[in-house]
Amino acid sequence: MLGCLAISAGGQAAPVSASGGALPIAERAAEALAPDWIVKQSDNICGLKNARQLSNPGMVDFPSLYDSTEEAQKIKDEGIDPASPEGSRLRAAAYERIRKACQQVMTDQSLCSVWKSIRSRSGATATDVTETVRALL
Repeated sequence: MLGCLAISAGGQAAPVSASGGALPIAERAAEALAPDWIVKQSDNICGLKNARQLSNPGMVDFPSLYDSTEEAQKIKDEGIDPASPEGSRLRAAAYERIRKACQQVMTDQSLCSVWKSIRSRSGATATDVTETVRALL
């Protein structure tokens, strides 16, 4: 293949293909270096948080688990305002109950982490451990 350089408006040389279009070399290099797993730190429940370190992550349906906790049932049954001090205490207790159950399942199933939401660039799927965690609640 015959390659040539084109000078861009900024005076930078950029590789171009035989058809005249610029090759997205930087984009391909960045994509190759990008981690396979796509996550938001706020979706991490327990375990590894760095997407580059993930090897065997799990995921849960967090809203469903939250609704299954005793604390969430109390908020609903007693009409407690979730923003009130009592509601905040109950919500924090529900989150902690879920985190501890996720931690136990993560250890038992040799997962590296558990997430509320996680995607993969390669199409891999994280192990869904929702029902296993629910059983521990």
